[in-house]
Amino acid sequence: MEPTNSFQFCFDISFEKNLNVYIPTAYIVEDAGDIKYLNKKASKDVLESFGIVLENLDSNTKKILTICESLKPEFIFKKFSAKIKSAKTIADLQKDSKIDFAIRQHLKINLSSFYCIITAEQFPLSLNMGAEKDFYRSRVSVEPLDFEPQIQFDKHPEGITYTLSLKENEAAFLPMNSTVNILLDEPGWLIINKKLGQLKELNSKKLMPFLKKKSIEIPSKLVDDYFKNFIPEIAKKIDIEANGFEIELRDKIISCTIQPVFDFFKNCYYLNLYFDYNGYSFDAGKSKKTHSFVDFSIANEPKIIQFKRNSDENSYADKLLEIGLIKIKNELFGLNSEAENEDPYVNIQLIIDHKEKLKSLGFTIQNLKLESKEIITESNTISASKDTKEDWFDIKIIIEIGTYTINFKEIIPNIKSKERLFLLPDGNYFLIPLEWFSKYGSLAKLAKTENGNLLLRKSNFTALDGISEIDNDLDQIHKAEYTASDLLKATLRPYQVDGVKWLLGHFNSSLGACLADDMGLGKTLQTLAVLVSVQEQLGFTTKTTNFDLFQNETTIEREPLKTLIVLPSSLVFNWYNEAGKFTPHFSKMQYIGNDRKLLAGRLASTDLIFTSYSIIHRDIAILEKYDFRYLILDESQYIKNKNSKIFKAINKINTAHKIALSGTPIENSLDDLWSQMQFINPDILGSYAFFTENFKNPIEKKQDENVLSELKNLIQPYILRRTKEQVLKDLPELSEQIYYCNMDPEQEKLYEQEKSKARNFLLKTDGSSPDKISVINTLMKLRQLSNHPKMVDQDSEIDSGKYIAVTNYLENLVKGKQKTIIFSSFVTNLNFYTDWCKANKIAFCEITGETPASKREQQVKTFQEKENPMLFFISLKAGGVGLNITKASYVLFLDPWWNPFAEKQGVGRAHRIGQLNKVNVIRFISKNTVEEKIIKLQENKKLLSDSLLEESYINDEIEVNLEYILGS
Repeated sequence: MEPTNSFQFCFDISFEKNLNVYIPTAYIVEDAGDIKYLNKKASKDVLESFGIVLENLDSNTKKILTICESLKPEFIFKKFSAKIKSAKTIADLQKDSKIDFAIRQHLKINLSSFYCIITAEQFPLSLNMGAEKDFYRSRVSVEPLDFEPQIQFDKHPEGITYTLSLKENEAAFLPMNSTVNILLDEPGWLIINKKLGQLKELNSKKLMPFLKKKSIEIPSKLVDDYFKNFIPEIAKKIDIEANGFEIELRDKIISCTIQPVFDFFKNCYYLNLYFDYNGYSFDAGKSKKTHSFVDFSIANEPKIIQFKRNSDENSYADKLLEIGLIKIKNELFGLNSEAENEDPYVNIQLIIDHKEKLKSLGFTIQNLKLESKEIITESNTISASKDTKEDWFDIKIIIEIGTYTINFKEIIPNIKSKERLFLLPDGNYFLIPLEWFSKYGSLAKLAKTENGNLLLRKSNFTALDGISEIDNDLDQIHKAEYTASDLLKATLRPYQVDGVKWLLGHFNSSLGACLADDMGLGKTLQTLAVLVSVQEQLGFTTKTTNFDLFQNETTIEREPLKTLIVLPSSLVFNWYNEAGKFTPHFSKMQYIGNDRKLLAGRLASTDLIFTSYSIIHRDIAILEKYDFRYLILDESQYIKNKNSKIFKAINKINTAHKIALSGTPIENSLDDLWSQMQFINPDILGSYAFFTENFKNPIEKKQDENVLSELKNLIQPYILRRTKEQVLKDLPELSEQIYYCNMDPEQEKLYEQEKSKARNFLLKTDGSSPDKISVINTLMKLRQLSNHPKMVDQDSEIDSGKYIAVTNYLENLVKGKQKTIIFSSFVTNLNFYTDWCKANKIAFCEITGETPASKREQQVKTFQEKENPMLFFISLKAGGVGLNITKASYVLFLDPWWNPFAEKQGVGRAHRIGQLNKVNVIRFISKNTVEEKIIKLQENKKLLSDSLLEESYINDEIEVNLEYILGS
């Protein structure tokens, strides 16, 4: 680690009696020069005073600081005391053998990582620093260093003298002649003469007898027992010298074994070769050429067996290169040595996959050792069955691994956490194949377990895609047959027929659906065609009326549809009229207005009931008492807020079938998608918390392409999206252009003053962030100024450059008899232009939020049917959806905003079925303002729903881009 000029992390280790081990403490100093004293522990408060954010540090620094926290006695007590409430101290916990073992493992794993990072990053380290914090006196060297043990046996008439020495860089020394601190038993870590190093191949406890004496005498009568119990294990690893023994040479390779070796810093297992010379295995990565071993297998006739490597080892390395492996370092092999590998087990998997091939090449493939455990290499087989129970699939999956039979539910936690090592009953591991995580990932996420089996909602049937062991007759939605009825007074286009068949398929399967066709492709007509077909399936009911004692009248009527259609208020009249035109035989009701509750008695006997979102949440106490056959939401993005009263009310309505209609099912984030899917097929994406953890965060925060693909697969059967370009080859051309307007000089001067204030307010140098309301209000003011100074100060005398440009443009359109829609986000902005029309005696139509529903219909009719007026002013919020204004050949936008969907909806008012003229879209932008920046941000966005719906949406990232928006 390269220290900065401002701070340096240092560490001290001191003996902790309660844990019987050396524990590290992290410190921080203000410069990286000659460190004398350590005064400041690297606590959270101290780091903050240095301006250090833990997450911004490099990975090894973060890791070592986290390790120091996890090794504090108070942390360890808290971590392991949950099961023993009566424990007051660590000693109390250690009375339980299982907890004591767990504490030891915790210490071993974290301390081993600590010393590895210390040596790799060369962090300054001291041992047993004094009360004066005099680091310079107790500092130890952390240059990478190995202490290699050597054992010597000298045979003599009274028995054997056993001597243990250590080698440091080929120089041997006796432990008793040095200052030795044992830091960790296994893996062995020592400080010898103020040098930190690793003890190779030996548990540090074995050094204890030699710290105070040179050698140990083994009497003749104890030699056999001692060597049988002690020597066999360490003699495999440590070189032995012996005097007074017979010598046997072994230099022929008996077998070559492949075993994994973990690279701590690349987080990956590489492959190493071990050559067995009939009793001793040489590590291919080590330079050691010979090994001596004292054989006491024949009582009182000890002899030296000397193992010696030969050049035949090279042929085995060549065979690994032939199958595509490369030599990484220190004679290790792997597929790749470059970046840190996402899958640490990729090379182990290769051994398992090529087991038979490697055997044929002469390698011995046994269980692969991973520390104290083994990964078995036996093949696996999978069997599965599926039953159907109402709305659920009942799935049973059994995995046979060697001699073990495992229920798939036991592997689910591993699939969810992407942990490849699965612990078998014998304590060894099964390495879960990497493809299982994608193959079974959705099933593991979405299924619930019951009696050992998995229950999966039928609506989640795509989670079974690719699982070949389960029969593939899974598609729950079959496109229905459809013959147009004489009762439908319209001729459907081919793509509309496909849409009807698709919706009927969902109806027949009792599954909800979202028709997400582009604006203007006839979602209303397709829906009405579906409802006609559904009613024809229902058949007829008989109704008997009593007139008097002797006369009854029996009538046969169609079964009422009882379809509740929920709409934005502005669209109720439009749908009501469309239904009257295309399906005049349906009984209809507008459940709106102050007298609507008088109509409640007819809800159960009417075919089509039209109401608004606002009325739904006001009247839910009435509406939830009825059972509707169909519930249809138009512009269903109205329910995108899961916490809104509208969303909650909609989901209380009892209905057998659901359709959502929207040209923009995802506007701002994946939250919109969850709300819509929750409506049409409840819990298909799990609870919102589940969805956030498993889909939203991985996709939006980590850009996880695999999770995005998984989500798309789950929702694909329920969203039908067609664009105009795909299906309407005969739709007139759409031309779009940006008209850049220069501001009036005085207007520009005022704007720059306000922008400067905005920068100072929003881009604070103290690191604090303004709240979202302040951001929106401040940017709103800049938007208004770029349109017209009077929007900020109605008494202002300053002219607007855009106002002059737009009125000149409108004057030419009127003279050229071009029907035009003018959209603005601000009603006050529209008023400037309607006042201009009045002053110049130019007729116009207008719809804003204040226009009553009855007048809206009349305004549209006037514009569509009469030669005059030429201009139609519409506030984007009030009239951006649902209106058919096909007489307009120009669409003008006076002020852009963050989400282009609203604008696209506006364009769709004119560029739709029935339009015969080329549609020209003009966006008026004031140069060098926030408007211009917003347009560029819209163009530059790489957006999520491109992948989900082949549609665009803008994520709410205003705050992220403030620096750019307010830049010069």
